Amino acid sequence: MLEILRTLAGLDPAGWGTGLSEANARACWAAAVGDLDAAALVTPVAGTPPRGVLIVCSGNVYTAPLPWMLHLAARGIRTIVKPATGQEAAVYAMAEAIGGIEVREWRGGDPGPKDIAAEADALAEVDAVLAFGGAPAMGAIRARLPEGTVWLPFGPRFGVGVVSELTEGAIEDVALYDGHGCMSPAAYFARHLDLDAAAAWMAAAEARWPRGEIDPADAAQTRARIMLARAAGRKIVGTGWAVLELPADHFSPVALPRVLVVHPFTDVEQVRAAVAPWRDRLGTVATDLPGLYLGAPRMCAPGRMQHPGCGRFHDGVDVLGALWRQRVPRPDGTA
Repeated sequence: MLEILRTLAGLDPAGWGTGLSEANARACWAAAVGDLDAAALVTPVAGTPPRGVLIVCSGNVYTAPLPWMLHLAARGIRTIVKPATGQEAAVYAMAEAIGGIEVREWRGGDPGPKDIAAEADALAEVDAVLAFGGAPAMGAIRARLPEGTVWLPFGPRFGVGVVSELTEGAIEDVALYDGHGCMSPAAYFARHLDLDAAAAWMAAAEARWPRGEIDPADAAQTRARIMLARAAGRKIVGTGWAVLELPADHFSPVALPRVLVVHPFTDVEQVRAAVAPWRDRLGTVATDLPGLYLGAPRMCAPGRMQHPGCGRFHDGVDVLGALWRQRVPRPDGTA
């Protein structure tokens, strides 16, 4: 396993078509590989192992399947990975470095007959599916699952920071992956904010990790959020980035590329009220407040939102435990 991790560390994701700038793609890769724990990857799992697992990837965080590919490969589990469109190079590179991983391509969105057939072939060869992506795509896959297949979907979530004072560490949370993925902060709630300092940190992050490709929908939402801050708060907008101060009741559970939204607060109950309508989608909370709990499955320090642990849990789900223990008998009586 250590040799595989060294091989992975030596890969350069700059040409993988991640949608990120070369510098940001490399920073994200260094973070993802650096967070891997060789001991955790080979820790035995009790129960009956699956005969095979299909990993369905999403296109927003290209490193998302990496730890699960490693967990399964280390335990000799047959693994088929379906890349997201545009992310094929990343998945092929990871699979080659790890070894023993099958990569298969078919169109997940608006699939044709050949795509449906390719998916059916893969599903027939596994008894579990680990899926990342949007609700519509995963709902479509779920509807086509063979009876008895273990289904572990990880759909859209959001993160927030809740701090006494905003520090530079929060900027890395915003910058890595350009705001895509469930571990990017939709906003930081802060008791104390120096808007000029935050702007300087954002400008430095843009110089270090330039923002990558911007989806037209993200661009439109960014313009709308800036206009809202102009009317209801404060803003500092630079080239490729923005820092926006808005009242807590303007919270939105959507992270935008290189946009830091900060909501001042005096009482934690203001934060609870702001996130309450979307509490079931709250995935990560970064905080420096002792004892804070908002119901999120993952808590971390500011600056560590993009550094999840390399254990067996994701979004509060014991992934390996589910794959090993939730064996549903097939119609022929086998497990």
